[in-house]
Amino acid sequence: MRGQELNLAKIPQAPREPMNITLIGMAGAGKSYIGKALAKKLGYKFLDIDVIIEKKLGKKLRDVVVSLGDKGFVKLEEKTILSLKNPVNTVFSPGGSVVYSPKAMRFLRTVGPVVFLKAPFPVIKKRIPDMSARGLVKFKHKSLHTLYGERLPLYKQYADFVVTLPKGATKTASIKKILKVTDKLSK
Repeated sequence: MRGQELNLAKIPQAPREPMNITLIGMAGAGKSYIGKALAKKLGYKFLDIDVIIEKKLGKKLRDVVVSLGDKGFVKLEEKTILSLKNPVNTVFSPGGSVVYSPKAMRFLRTVGPVVFLKAPFPVIKKRIPDMSARGLVKFKHKSLHTLYGERLPLYKQYADFVVTLPKGATKTASIKKILKVTDKLSK
C-alpha cells in the first residue's frame, strides 16, 4: 500500500549472516519498491542498476535503450553490474532485462542469492499502462504479455528462490517472504 508507513517491527529478524540479495523480475514487480524497504530493514545498501545507468549517462532509461538499442543496453547493464567490486550487505535491483546477460546473472549469483519477485501478469499490466514510457528491452515488436511469457522461464532459471507476490501483496508481506527464504542460507 503506497503512502502507508511500513511497520518494521512486524517483520521477522534479518538473516544472521551478512549477504547480498538480488531481486529480479519484470518491470512493475516491485523490485525497487520492495528492495528499498528490504535494504532498510537489513541495514544494507540499496543499488538500483537502472538508476546508476541513468545517472552515469545523464539520460532517462527509455532514452538510453532507444539510443543504444536492445543489445547495446544489455551490454551496458552487464558492464555496470560486473563493475561492482566486492559488494557487501547490498540489495540489488537490476532491470528486468538482466536475465538476457548470462555473465551478469552469473556474477549476481556469486555475490548472494537471487530472488525472483513473481508478480502475476494482470498486476504487471496495471503497473505498466504505457510500455513506451519505461525502458523495456525487446518490447518494440512484442506485447507486454509476450515479453512477460518470454522472460518468465529466464527469471526461474536464474533464481535461487521464487517469491510469488499475489495481487494485493503488501510490502511487509513481501519482505517477510524474502527474509524467510534467504534466512535458510544463514543456518
